[in-house]
Amino acid sequence: MTIGSFFMKASRALTTHPFSSNFLLLCTISGGGVVALSESQSEPERPIVEDNEPRKKKVLVLGTGWAATSFLKGLDASLYDVQVVSPRNYFAFTPLLPSVTCGTVEARSIVEPVRNIIKKRKGEIKFWEAECVKIDAAGKKVFCRSNIENLVGSGEFSLDYDFLVVSVGAQVNTFNTPGVKENCHFLKDVEDAQKIRLSVIDCLEKAVLPSLSEEEQRSNLHFVIVGGGPTGVEFAAELHDFIQEDLIKLYPTVKDKVKITLIQSGDHILNMFDERISLFAEQKFTRDGIEVQTGCRVLSVNDKEITMKVKSTGAICSMPHGLIIWSTGISTLPVIKNFMEEIGQTKRHVLATDEWLRVNGCEDVFAIGDCSSIKQR
Repeated sequence: MTIGSFFMKASRALTTHPFSSNFLLLCTISGGGVVALSESQSEPERPIVEDNEPRKKKVLVLGTGWAATSFLKGLDASLYDVQVVSPRNYFAFTPLLPSVTCGTVEARSIVEPVRNIIKKRKGEIKFWEAECVKIDAAGKKVFCRSNIENLVGSGEFSLDYDFLVVSVGAQVNTFNTPGVKENCHFLKDVEDAQKIRLSVIDCLEKAVLPSLSEEEQRSNLHFVIVGGGPTGVEFAAELHDFIQEDLIKLYPTVKDKVKITLIQSGDHILNMFDERISLFAEQKFTRDGIEVQTGCRVLSVNDKEITMKVKSTGAICSMPHGLIIWSTGISTLPVIKNFMEEIGQTKRHVLATDEWLRVNGCEDVFAIGDCSSIKQR
């Protein structure tokens, strides 16, 4: 058999073989190479295999505070389609906010970007920096609006969910006191702490201007804290140390004109703790020269004065101020108020949940953090 006829027969045989596609045969004969290539018939079409994997349930989380972050860290995101919506793209360690106002701790030391947190989790988590403005429990949908400045377009969008985790927190309670929002500083976020720090320094800069009288200097250097809870008390202590240990060295001419006043509506500061703790804090403030006025309710605030009523006597008095920090607790956000009206929880201040954190009346909605309360067994 000649070499040519051998390769011809081999090529025909491979063509009819059911499992051949492209077959390359290389033989070495007398030091030379001969190649035979057989082009088989096209392979039969494979049957289409349907993907029977079930769709992942959508878990939508509102917020990036303590409750939301703890939930995300404990969730296996590979089992769900997880989405997070919050107007704040970072988690803040809020107990250290008073320290940020006075520079004891840098702001960057108490924040962690949300995207850093979610990228460490198993599975994919989507994040959008936006504010939830409405929750439609019946349609299982939330409506959001971006709070990014100079945004091209409306920035409004809606998201569907299978399970909703509401952890939007709360807002500062002003008790509808006139002038509070316009003339007071809050201490709820990192931006608030940074603004307070700048305002404290501005008060000192204004006080040393040569055009001011001594009375005007004292007014500019009167720092008032409204609220005798943990945040207000800690800020008063931090502010005292900041002024006495740092700022007085830079502004020695006004060191004797600085005054700090803490106003509390109750009979004692830190009244949620043991009475001995309250007494110790009040005595410490007295030694440090911080004035504590208990049993006083603020009636109004303007850019120059704060007016309050003494509960024991009914007397109304006013005092000048350079800076006011309002720290009197929390109240319900508008989006939660509207949601509570929709589901019939109109006589409450926070969302009512069962022992599994499910919102009463909503099977697939859960609420955690300051926006909710838990029913104990």
